[in-house]
Amino acid sequence: MKFINRKQELKILNEYYSFSQKRLFTVAVSGLRRVGKTTLIKEFIKDKKALYFFVYDSKTSLELLREFSEELRKQKIIAPLEAITSWYTFFEVIFTRCKKYVIVFDEFQNFQNADKTVFSILQKNCDEYKETPLNLIMLGSLIGLFRKIFEDKKQPLYGRISAKINLQPFTLQYSIETLQILKYKNFAEMLRIYGIFGGFPKYYAAMEQFELFDKDYASVIKYLFIQENAPLGTEVSDILKQEFGKRSSLYYSIIHSIAVGKAKLNEIASNVHMKESSITRHLRELEERFSLIKSVKPIDNKKNTRYFLNHPLIEFWFVFVYDQFSYYSLQNTEQLIENITHQFNAFFGRRFEEICREFLIHLNTNKKLPFTIEYLSNWWGYKREWDERKEIEIDFLGVSKQGKILFVECKWKENVDAEEILKQLKEKSAYVNWHKNKREEHFCIIAKSFKKKVGQKNVLLFDLKDMAKELRRQ
Repeated sequence: MKFINRKQELKILNEYYSFSQKRLFTVAVSGLRRVGKTTLIKEFIKDKKALYFFVYDSKTSLELLREFSEELRKQKIIAPLEAITSWYTFFEVIFTRCKKYVIVFDEFQNFQNADKTVFSILQKNCDEYKETPLNLIMLGSLIGLFRKIFEDKKQPLYGRISAKINLQPFTLQYSIETLQILKYKNFAEMLRIYGIFGGFPKYYAAMEQFELFDKDYASVIKYLFIQENAPLGTEVSDILKQEFGKRSSLYYSIIHSIAVGKAKLNEIASNVHMKESSITRHLRELEERFSLIKSVKPIDNKKNTRYFLNHPLIEFWFVFVYDQFSYYSLQNTEQLIENITHQFNAFFGRRFEEICREFLIHLNTNKKLPFTIEYLSNWWGYKREWDERKEIEIDFLGVSKQGKILFVECKWKENVDAEEILKQLKEKSAYVNWHKNKREEHFCIIAKSFKKKVGQKNVLLFDLKDMAKELRRQ
């Protein structure tokens, strides 16, 4: 597939490379699995003197050392009969014979299990050869562990990283551009595909590989994940096994709870049949170590936390496959696809909110909103009705330091009554305590289509035609 986007990341990497031509420059690149770290780095090194080493989690220290030594031999950095018998020798060769090279270690955190002494040996060499012109790049997917290696003061490599890049999934705009390359024309179908795959390039590359051009979401899912011998049939379970290892059951239960809409701590605890205090550590690890979930707090009530998933495909899998694993295991493809298509609109309604958030970020970045938003998040609170405490939600609030606020409602529905939704949104806005009575209020509704677009001051309306016009590559 054509290498898309990542211009900014390549620019930064090339800037760091220029620094490394004078002295040692070390870069840590982190990101979720399938986000495109390896593809980015391979694009970056294709016109440079470089060595690429993949640290397999299933190989022993000795096996890795042999494999890496063979690569050095192949590149004629060591002689045909020269032996490298330790990591001390290996890194000494890297730092003394590979000047002005780019040296890449992919899944670097796997040294934690293969051979922890590598970290101390590398630290010693970084200190000893800090004036050596060399670009050392380490990639990592287990974000929490990867960060700990470089950011924990007790770790040998603390303070030895010159720069960090946290690689994010493609933006909504670039994902739409990718789907156009895959010959998609129907914008609603593009959004459905994006709602499942998000901005993870791996899945769009698979669509191209298997020529799934302009196919509806159900056909794509069936071919890649559901049918017998599907090419990505074990994708989600493989990702989670790599992340969690053997400690997976409670993580799975928590992720499933969040996927099906249990967003509060008490709801998740009840769903997994455990006390709230028994799962707080696991929630923290899922957010901080694995980056698979995020916690969100309203701007005017920081104690009212809710949890959401960060990975759309994992969310899709837990909603549609995890609970129906018997169909999946028995390869009852038609029944599973029927269940997916029957329930998809409810699932996508939640995903559409996330798409709207990214659309708002796009508009904000391009200065196409009434003011520059500096904080954008979900909001929920309570009101009293007939002596009952009733929960209310607003899909998004966007605020600025100047006291301006944008209230946003998202509807994956046709012929939305804009006047009625606007009336409801204004009523709910009265319960938001941020800068109350001192703020400038704006309102926004995003929907598939409207019965009629209303023209009112400080009101924005976007339907799919508006979104397509803004996001499509012309």
